[in-house]
Amino acid sequence: MINIFPAKNFQGKYCITPFILVSVNDRGDVHLCSCSWWMSRSIGNIFQHSLTDLLSSQAATDIRRSIIDGTYVYCNEKTCGVIANNGLNTIETLPPNVARLVSDPSLYDLPYHIHLASDQTCNLSCPSCRTKVIKVPDSEKQKQRELGKKLLKNLVPESKEQKIVIEISAGGEIFASEMLMTLLSGIDGTKLPNLEFHLGTNATLVAKNWKRIENVEKFVKKITVSIDAGSPEVYEIVRRGGKWKDLCKGMEFLKAKKQSLGFELNGRLIFQKTNYRDSQKFYDLCQEWNCDHAEFSRIYNWNTWSLKDFQEHDVYNLNHCEYPQAHAIIEQIKTLPKTWFNGFSN
Repeated sequence: MINIFPAKNFQGKYCITPFILVSVNDRGDVHLCSCSWWMSRSIGNIFQHSLTDLLSSQAATDIRRSIIDGTYVYCNEKTCGVIANNGLNTIETLPPNVARLVSDPSLYDLPYHIHLASDQTCNLSCPSCRTKVIKVPDSEKQKQRELGKKLLKNLVPESKEQKIVIEISAGGEIFASEMLMTLLSGIDGTKLPNLEFHLGTNATLVAKNWKRIENVEKFVKKITVSIDAGSPEVYEIVRRGGKWKDLCKGMEFLKAKKQSLGFELNGRLIFQKTNYRDSQKFYDLCQEWNCDHAEFSRIYNWNTWSLKDFQEHDVYNLNHCEYPQAHAIIEQIKTLPKTWFNGFSN
């Protein structure tokens, strides 16, 4: 076993994610964690091997073993939101289906949580994420639709009584993606009565394109919106290409949909130099839009900035000249209800 991260002392504490979830990126690479920054090791490619082969592989077995023995050598505890928010289980709190599996790392069940970060297409070009707008040309859209159908066939069972959670977040914008819209609209909910969708979006296209998923909207159980600001001026810098009026329209649309459909609605702020002083305003807006949680995540470098530029933006770094102010803001926000944090440990 290769220790990617130092061994931890988490004996008796269990992350259930590698036992219930697979995450697939835009190349078909499969992980047993929803965030490759938290766990970078892939167990293979869904377009080259069956899901059963991947789950029975040595790589998958090694990852499950690291959770069972408490070493968590494939996990980055400094960035993992589950660890940071005390989300690990004890043997007493494990769901029965997972409790059965932790006796032997070679054991697995077909996952009921499928995470897709499968398309970089987006109508925005946020500086923390990319250097330009990534758009699929019209000539490639049919290919993207076919890829969506292929993912649907390879990952989603034709019929299953067990709960199935399909989570689509990160990568790009779901409501701008032909591939992901094709996948969602192609699911036959009558064959999957216990289906759930957890969606990530920037909300600027949601009012316009929601009609494409109306046939499966009753399965939407959670939506997380990347907002990143609490004021128009900051928003249009941090969410480059976005318009505040489009965000507000989208959030009001989702607020109304939440009332009729009953899903969980969360707002998210990627904490950085440009917007950290907007944190309280962002939190207040989340309450106005009836969000269940205001999420705060520390910024990471997706290789869109040089190391020097990233260090300038990473205001929560101990060596940053504005760290004391940034730390004070986070500590104050932590006293507020309905908040969630990721990455705020040094």
